[in-house]
Amino acid sequence: MKRLVSRLIGFSGFELCRLNDAEQDLQRSWGDGNGGEPFNYKDIQLIKAISAQGHVSMAEARFLSELVRETSPSDAIIEIGTLFGFSTMVMALAKDAGQPLITVDNYSWNPLGMSSAAHRRATGAMLEEARGTLNVQVLAEDKDTFYERFDRSRPVGLFFCDADHRYEATRADLLWAREIGAKIICGHDYHPVHHKDVTRAVDELGGPRRLVGSLFVL
Repeated sequence: MKRLVSRLIGFSGFELCRLNDAEQDLQRSWGDGNGGEPFNYKDIQLIKAISAQGHVSMAEARFLSELVRETSPSDAIIEIGTLFGFSTMVMALAKDAGQPLITVDNYSWNPLGMSSAAHRRATGAMLEEARGTLNVQVLAEDKDTFYERFDRSRPVGLFFCDADHRYEATRADLLWAREIGAKIICGHDYHPVHHKDVTRAVDELGGPRRLVGSLFVL
């Protein structure tokens, strides 16, 4: 009997998975899929993955590209908070091909609830070409560990902060960037309603000199 059940599960796959309450609400709000049938479990997971919160908007991506192009090709770019690599790709495409870009994430959180291993694998696949052709280094480690071992004599042209959005963590990230002399210090999710802690940390350090959407420059 166990073998039979296992085989049925193997053949059925996603069809035996149930939507949680939030996903059922999404299913109702999105209406019918192709052919008049409701979106199934797999459809909903893929839609959630592609439209997940945390990505930069088009306006923010253009602004981030402009900031990257203001840097010297000999200076490193550091991103704290890779998530799925969308902002990493924006910066990789805007920078000089040989300019080093280091992106750091410990893969402890993602908006889809993926396991750390799956999250890391998905992001690695997303950035595989950038790693091979555009001098992008993808580090899976805690940011504090990275800070401790970073060579502070190395020039940093741009520091992009988009990791732990709590006040203390955000403030510490921005202060570290100042301490190492990063020439452009910027970050994501400056919003007084949705991200009060990020906004507080940025404001205490002088507030944004430039702001597009929720992408700020100290």
